[in-house]
Amino acid sequence: MLARAFLLAFSIAACLPAPAAAAELWVDGGHTACSDAFTAAEASTAERPWCSLGHAARQAGPGDTVRVLAATYRETVRLGTSGTPALPIRITAAEPGVVVDAAGATMALKLMDVSDVEVSGLRVTGGTYQGIWVQGGARIRLDGLDVTGNPGSGLAIKGTAGVTLQSSTVTANAGTGVLELAGTTGARYLDNELVGNGAGVAAYNGDGIQLGGSGATVSGNVIARNGSSTYEHGIYTGAASAGWTIERNTISDSAGANVKAAGGPGLVRRNRMTDGRYGLVLSDNPVPVVVEHNVIDGRAQHLVFLTQGTTAARAKLFANTVVQTGRSTTSGDASAVFVNAAASLELRDNLLSYTGADSAGVALWVNDPSRLGALVSDTNWFTAVDATSRHLAWAGSRTTLAGWRLASGQDSRSLSSWAPRFDADRRVTSTHWGAARGVGLGLAEDFAGAPLPATGPVDIGAFELAR
Repeated sequence: MLARAFLLAFSIAACLPAPAAAAELWVDGGHTACSDAFTAAEASTAERPWCSLGHAARQAGPGDTVRVLAATYRETVRLGTSGTPALPIRITAAEPGVVVDAAGATMALKLMDVSDVEVSGLRVTGGTYQGIWVQGGARIRLDGLDVTGNPGSGLAIKGTAGVTLQSSTVTANAGTGVLELAGTTGARYLDNELVGNGAGVAAYNGDGIQLGGSGATVSGNVIARNGSSTYEHGIYTGAASAGWTIERNTISDSAGANVKAAGGPGLVRRNRMTDGRYGLVLSDNPVPVVVEHNVIDGRAQHLVFLTQGTTAARAKLFANTVVQTGRSTTSGDASAVFVNAAASLELRDNLLSYTGADSAGVALWVNDPSRLGALVSDTNWFTAVDATSRHLAWAGSRTTLAGWRLASGQDSRSLSSWAPRFDADRRVTSTHWGAARGVGLGLAEDFAGAPLPATGPVDIGAFELAR
C-alpha cells in the first residue's frame, strides 16, 4: 500500500510543470535596437533589451532580475506581480545614470500590493505626489537609491510590512523626505542621507522622516537642513506612532526640532543632535519615551523641550549630555532642558549645561510646577555660567541647586558647577565633577559604544571615562 501511494505521488509530481527558471532581463532605453516587442527570452541579453522599464516591471516574475542600463525613463514604473521570500523580484541599475522621471505624473515608482521586491541603484525624480509610493504587500527593499527633486514627498509608505530603505540619498524633495503612514509596520531606515527636504511647501509637510506606523527603526542616518517652518522636523514621530527606535543618527539644523517625539512607546538613543530651532521636543506621549546617551548641543531655542499638544509629554532622560551654547532666537529663554508641560519626567545621570556668554538660559528650567506631574530627578550635573550659581529655574525663577532641592524635593545627590570645558565631541576636558557620581540604570553602552559597568557607579553624561 505504501509503495502504491509513493508511486502515485511521484507520478502526479512528474506531471506538474517545473517552476520557471529565474531570468535576467535587460532594459536599455538608449539602445538603438531596443524593443518592447521582444519576448522575455529575447530580452535576456543586453544586445536585445527592452526599451521601457515599466514594460520590464510588468513582465518580471519571482526570481527575475531586471538589469537597467543608463538612460532617463520618463514613465511611472509599476510591477505586475510579487516575488516570494525565496525568489524576490529585483530591479537594479546595471551602471550609474539610470533615472526614473515621473515627468509630472503623480509618482515615478509604484509598488502597490506587491511583496518581496528589491530595487537598487536608481535615481527617482519628478513625482508630483511622491517619487516612490509603497502600499500593501510586505518585504520591500530599497537600496542605494537617489530620491531627489520630487515636487511631492520622496518616499511614501502606507499599510506595508517590513519595508527597508538603506544606503540611499533622499534630498531636495519639496515635501517630506520619507513619509510613513498608518498601517506600516516594522520599517527600517538605515544609513541614509536625508538632506534639504521640505523647502517651500505648506507647514507640516517637510520633515526629513515622518513616522506614523509601528515598530520602525531609524538608525545610522545623516539628517540635515530639513523643513522650512517650525512645524517641520528632522524626524517626527506622530501621536499615533508606537514602538519605534531612533538611534545612532546625526541630525542637525532642522527648521523645527531635530527630533519631535510624539506617540510611543519609543526609544531615542545614542544620537548626535546639533543646532536647529529645537533639539528634541517631547509631547503627546501615552507612555514615557526613553531618551538615553544622546549628545544634544549647539544653538537652539531649547535643546530639550517638554510640552503639550493634546496631552503632555512623558519622558525618561538618562545619561545624556546636553550643551546649549546659545539661543537660535533673538529673545527669550534658551535653557538646555525646558519643561513647559510634562505628565511625568524622570531625570538621572544627565550632564545639562548652558555655556552661552549671554546667560540667556540655565541647565534645567521648570516654567510652571502645576503643569508638571510626577518628577523624579537625581544624580545629575547641572552647569551654567550664572555668577551667583543660579544654574536652574523653578516656577520661572532662577535658583541655586539648594533652592531647587527645597522647591522640588529632588536631586539630593546631584551637583551643580560652573560650566566645564568640552571638546568638539562634547566630552568634558576640564575636571569631570560627575565622574563615578551616576547610578547604574541597567544600560549597556555609552554614546560612543563603550560598555558600561554592570555594577557600581557610572559617570554622569553620555560618555563613560576610560579607566
